[in-house]
Amino acid sequence: RFTAEFDFRTYDAEGVILYAESLDNTAWILLALRDGKIEIQFKNEFGTKVTSGGKAINDGLWHIISVEELEHSISVKIAKEAVMSINSPGTLFKQSQGFLETKVYIAGLPRKVGNTLVKQINPRLDGCIRAWNLMNQGHSGVKEVIQEKQSKHCLVAVGRGSFYPGTGMAKFQINYNNLDSTEDWLINVTMTIRPSTDTGVMFALVSNETVPLALSIVDSNSSDSQKIIVTIGNITIAQLESKKLCTPRKVLVGLLVTKEQLELSVDSHADRSNSEQLAILHQAMMANVVTYLGGLPDVPLGATLVTAFYNGCMEVKVNNRQLDLDEAVSKHNDIRSHSCPLIMQ
Repeated sequence: RFTAEFDFRTYDAEGVILYAESLDNTAWILLALRDGKIEIQFKNEFGTKVTSGGKAINDGLWHIISVEELEHSISVKIAKEAVMSINSPGTLFKQSQGFLETKVYIAGLPRKVGNTLVKQINPRLDGCIRAWNLMNQGHSGVKEVIQEKQSKHCLVAVGRGSFYPGTGMAKFQINYNNLDSTEDWLINVTMTIRPSTDTGVMFALVSNETVPLALSIVDSNSSDSQKIIVTIGNITIAQLESKKLCTPRKVLVGLLVTKEQLELSVDSHADRSNSEQLAILHQAMMANVVTYLGGLPDVPLGATLVTAFYNGCMEVKVNNRQLDLDEAVSKHNDIRSHSCPLIMQ
């Protein structure tokens, strides 16, 4: 019968931990998180079921999770204590010549499965799993896959936040229309950053092959500080210098833009601009812009001053909405949506 046990740690509230299906795809079981709590969905020849229970476990601490198929039920335990027992007539997976063979997917779903679930879920999950024991065979099969991929290795200590490794970006479709006005738009970005390198694009709007707005960190001429700059095209219209940013401390950055004025703030300092360049941004905002965090897609040389990917931790709010990287249109696989390496002091 189907069994799985492992240690699990996450700050993510929703996503697929494990999905297993029969070789002919007629039976399957899904172990997932929703609102931070364990959820089980399964299908066999007798029908489908979905249930959830237990406490929220997306607290960044390690939890021992086990799922075991018993004779007439499926048992789920957290820290060896039962939190769910789901009635299950018949076995989950049929044996073939005395063997039980299943295909197992970790932290995601095979493409074709999405619409067949009992209850839809955002499958993307950022967490860490160790001490695998699948089908009472230990970590056989899992270890080989994970060892080869550095990006799949667990961070030793994590905190809340998103981590950009300097190799890619996330793309969002965001509507900046100001609901208080019929024709105007508003860009209100607040972010908490802890960069690891001194140059990179943190937030940008792209329109066709132009970059009508970018917020970047750049190296300053001084040895103990960096600059945070705002550019429209390849012209800097606001900038603030900040003492060394690549330290354990987090820095609060704000960017507020309307068609008349732009204000950049870093911690308690601010720089305002009503440059005529804002007319270029206004034109783009009246058409169509795509939002990028952590970098830029391929744009022509000279379209903007900074093109390096951001490396470090960053949490972003746009127009008072916290952006969840699991909801991005697309995201580089190495970006960790809900975990940031802690700096051991």
